[in-house]
Amino acid sequence: MRSSHILIIGYGNDLRGDDAAGRVAAERLAALQLPDTQVLSVHQLVPEHAALLAQAQMAIFIDADLDDCPIVRVTHLTSGASWSVIGHTATPEGLLALTAAVYGQAPNGWLIRIPAIHSVFGAPLSRRAEDGVAEAVEIVRHLISKR
Repeated sequence: MRSSHILIIGYGNDLRGDDAAGRVAAERLAALQLPDTQVLSVHQLVPEHAALLAQAQMAIFIDADLDDCPIVRVTHLTSGASWSVIGHTATPEGLLALTAAVYGQAPNGWLIRIPAIHSVFGAPLSRRAEDGVAEAVEIVRHLISKR
């Protein structure tokens, strides 16, 4: 049975500059201690996250966007995609599809992509990514308030 909580998963490599933006946003959201919200900061999405997703009403995925897009992008996700795995990693859409296939239900999903400039080993967040993290936190707060 699905609960009313929200699952936020920020993911990326925190050793590679702007690739850490999703994790940084998740950690800032966790510090806010939003009610009925579970926040994960992980290196990558994995099939095991499906069990947590099956219990959520809403899932918000946050990741860095290295596609040279200068703005934070928000996409509504459905579980209509097919599940596929490369190694032990997953995409948000694929993870929702796996959740629906295994548990018979998947939460309403959103993907927030934070603009990133570089993923250089050991580099700090760029100003663009830092600004995107702040905007992503506000977008998550807005999505949660509208549920």
